[in-house]
Amino acid sequence: MDIFVSYSSKYRELCERLQLALDAEGHRCFVDRTELEPGQPFDAELREAINECDVFIFLVSPESVATGSYALAELNLAQQRWRHPRGRVLPVVVAATPMPSIPPYLKAVTLLQPKGEIVAETLAAVTRMGSRGRRPLWLTLAALAVVAVIG
Repeated sequence: MDIFVSYSSKYRELCERLQLALDAEGHRCFVDRTELEPGQPFDAELREAINECDVFIFLVSPESVATGSYALAELNLAQQRWRHPRGRVLPVVVAATPMPSIPPYLKAVTLLQPKGEIVAETLAAVTRMGSRGRRPLWLTLAALAVVAVIG
């Protein structure tokens, strides 16, 4: 899957560990630090990456939900793409954050609040999201065969 990770720079190291874990599982992960060329305009690239991703991970922290944060701007782009976050947006609480400060769009789905290792629990949640959204290959082929026969 193509995955976009939105985070506060305070959690850059965590995001890099998450990216490595996602890459190891065969996902393509867009993280601003590794995907953007220094000195180049980045707004268009971020918009394109969000518009092309299958899953949008938002690392919830007081810094990422602060008014004026770039993470909130990225979340707004995700909200424009998907009217409802179900099955597409995975909010992961990485630091204690007052519930009233978390945007309603993120609270429309269950927040992942890891009890153990954040990267491992996030990876497991992404795997569950991917398996729910995929149709077995045999089912797709059967449907195509029926359409071909019926015309």
